[in-house]
Amino acid sequence: MSEVLASYGRIQLTSEVDSNIPYYNVSEINWTQQEKEILDDLKSFITEYKLIQKQVDAIRNIQEKEEFLKGIIEDRIKQKKIVTENTNELVNAVIDNLFFGYGKLGTLMRDDMLEEIMINGVNIPIYVFHRKYGMCETNVKYEDKTSINEFIDATSRFVEREVGFDNPLLDGHLIDGSRINISTPPAAPHGPSITIRKFRKSPLTIIDLILKKTISIELAAFLWVAVEGLGIHPCNILVAGGSGAGKTTLLNALAMFIPEHERVVTVEDTLELNFEFLKNWVPLEGVPSLGKEDKGNEVTLEVLVENTLRMRPDRVIAGEVRGREAEPLFVAMDIGLNGSMGTIHSNNSKETVTRLVNKPMDVAIRMLTLLQLVVVLNRHYDREKGMYRRVSEVGEITGIEGDVVQIGEIYQWDYKTDKIKRTEYPILLKEKICKWCGLSKKELNKEIFIRGKILEHMAKKGIRERDKVIAVFREYHYNPQMVLAKFRKDNP
Repeated sequence: MSEVLASYGRIQLTSEVDSNIPYYNVSEINWTQQEKEILDDLKSFITEYKLIQKQVDAIRNIQEKEEFLKGIIEDRIKQKKIVTENTNELVNAVIDNLFFGYGKLGTLMRDDMLEEIMINGVNIPIYVFHRKYGMCETNVKYEDKTSINEFIDATSRFVEREVGFDNPLLDGHLIDGSRINISTPPAAPHGPSITIRKFRKSPLTIIDLILKKTISIELAAFLWVAVEGLGIHPCNILVAGGSGAGKTTLLNALAMFIPEHERVVTVEDTLELNFEFLKNWVPLEGVPSLGKEDKGNEVTLEVLVENTLRMRPDRVIAGEVRGREAEPLFVAMDIGLNGSMGTIHSNNSKETVTRLVNKPMDVAIRMLTLLQLVVVLNRHYDREKGMYRRVSEVGEITGIEGDVVQIGEIYQWDYKTDKIKRTEYPILLKEKICKWCGLSKKELNKEIFIRGKILEHMAKKGIRERDKVIAVFREYHYNPQMVLAKFRKDNP
């Protein structure tokens, strides 16, 4: 017997008696003969493929790419008078196979409830990590080496990096921004292994995270002030946590507080941050060596961070701080690029500091006071709730005594109550913000309180779409009285 856990679209998740892992089933499509002929010879169906591909390449946003292609394919179906009851599925299949290179992964790539897709070889079920049900076994698999190698070759061409015997590892991103890691023989002796960290089509906003209880309204309001800096002096922040804790998701959400006029440069090994809402955003990506002959020509994150200092940024954001790039990031903070941020693999704020001052980062201990906050996330599992994430701690760097960095834990998550609470430790950062921005403590607390009420109102009204959320933040930054007038009107 099996129990249906969830069902949507062509997907059904079930719990099987003989397995501890949920089963993720993708239903087959009964293609007509005419539809099969189209899918077997896509370039005869889309004869001007190269011209359309150039137009697609010129579009930056993945949703706009998809809408553009859907329009063309739907028109082609009408022109050729193709009779189909599977219009959406046929359109998606053409896009996935001809333009995006997903192939049989198309349905998995389109499921926004999936975090990761794991391919362990030929004739082995593909595994996925579901946002609610965790690790699942699917009924999808590559049945021969040819099909899996075709996907690897297509990915290699897209990222413009060779993968093979001399260079068996590839780290890159797919057309939608999803991160992909490929391991091939001899590094993977049992055959190719592919891991895809999926890129969310609709990035979570701070309102989404509040509604998911990942963060409290009070803490979100405080971080709004810290990131925005009241237009005068934003704070330097690191988001810490283990693998899959949601660091990049939170960093994306916090970046929505950044004022529109700022120039932001991001630095990553593989592009994962999505700051398209910032007009003056420059994403930079590290370039690894492509093989033995190319060794030494790679562009490291350290080089990229150093390069950002010559690009006139208002702030620098590192997707992940893990090596020598940490020192130039702190140099950026030191020369006045306030509001610089990044993520780091660490379980708490004390461990974050330890990692920063030791190899391979080697940040001078005196520079640690340039960092104001460490926001720590952790991932948890509950039989009833499923997988969930919480900001478990916020640490404030308060100073240095001898060779010891002083850290105040100003917020902590209580497992029993599932709430993120203020600790008794005073937030010394508030005094600095008051000094930087010319405010009294009472005025600053009032500002945080007002922002908390705005966030609470947005959560209650379900204002959670990225564009709408950002519109509120921007209007409040440039014309707070107008936002407050609307707020009073909705809350008489």
